[in-house]
Amino acid sequence: MRLIQALPSSGLEACASGVCTVFRDAGGWRQRGQLTQSCLRQSVIWDKERPPRTSTQSETPPPTCSFRNSPSSAQARQSPATPMVAFRHPVIAVSHGPGPLWLLTSGFAGMSKSSVPAQSLTTTFDKLYPKGTNLPKRILYVSAHWESESSGFEISTADKPDMIFDYYGFPDEAYEVKYPAKGDPAFAQKVKEQLEKNNMKAKLVDRGFDHGVFVPMLLIRPQADIPIVTMSINSRLGNKAHLELGKAIAPFRDEDTLIMCSGQATHNMRASRDPNSPLLDWAAAFQGWLDNTITADSKLSYGQRGDQISNWPAAPAARLAHPTPDHFVPFVVGAGAGMEESKPEAEKLFGGWGMGHMSFATYAWGVEH
Repeated sequence: MRLIQALPSSGLEACASGVCTVFRDAGGWRQRGQLTQSCLRQSVIWDKERPPRTSTQSETPPPTCSFRNSPSSAQARQSPATPMVAFRHPVIAVSHGPGPLWLLTSGFAGMSKSSVPAQSLTTTFDKLYPKGTNLPKRILYVSAHWESESSGFEISTADKPDMIFDYYGFPDEAYEVKYPAKGDPAFAQKVKEQLEKNNMKAKLVDRGFDHGVFVPMLLIRPQADIPIVTMSINSRLGNKAHLELGKAIAPFRDEDTLIMCSGQATHNMRASRDPNSPLLDWAAAFQGWLDNTITADSKLSYGQRGDQISNWPAAPAARLAHPTPDHFVPFVVGAGAGMEESKPEAEKLFGGWGMGHMSFATYAWGVEH
């Protein structure tokens, strides 16, 4: 929240006979009123550009000042105004699971909507927002299943995104699901402008929700009451570019936006599909490296974590865990958006395995407890 110390014209309308017309914050909107010039010098005036989320803090001028805004306004001395701080939303890197199986009544390979990993996802918002407050106004969603067709990154302007069933061979139930969340075209434009300010190519397109979006969201937020703006990855640009993408979109965390990055902690579709397979060594090795790199399991610095996450192909068994980079790249974006120099580590929200090699690890940065 940007503050303006009193006397600039943004908080001051006019002064006459020692009384000044000023503005103060009132439930997110500016309110006209009057202060004496001597009181005005003590005041803090909110900038209308970014009104506060709540009105829990005092919004009145300092002691010895009486703010007069209507005949019914209290004329008694008021407590000092306390600057309100914008809520910083977390960032989540989610393993979206095996196709649509987590939505099916009867899946296979031990995975369905009743499986432990699927049920774990239903608790995501409880973990991200343990107090049940400050829910996001929108979600900026990076999906592994949207590879950019242009030279940069793509952002969807769809107002009412349709469903993209980008899988085949599943029961009819998998093609009947709907996730009717709205888009936010105006915010998509802001994302494009933000990327361009950071010297990144960006393109607006009209695109629906792929299963990297609607599968986890049907479990995480079945109400579909939060607008979602989806954006692509671009594996041709490399890992450092995606780390920088995360850093570029990080400021939206302070603008009522939850950043979600959907991929898979390990993703080898050529490996065993035996639901009874024991945990494979290569999968455990990569998962161990990932935990050590981004969580509090290690004491790596902000810079060291960034270097390791952007150089993930050098990690143990990386090419077995991810024969192609698309499903890990969103985790790189998440790290870029979520890490802060004062607190670079992520929290592991939950884990779990499928078929002895598919990790369902999901991480979040910036969760307030």
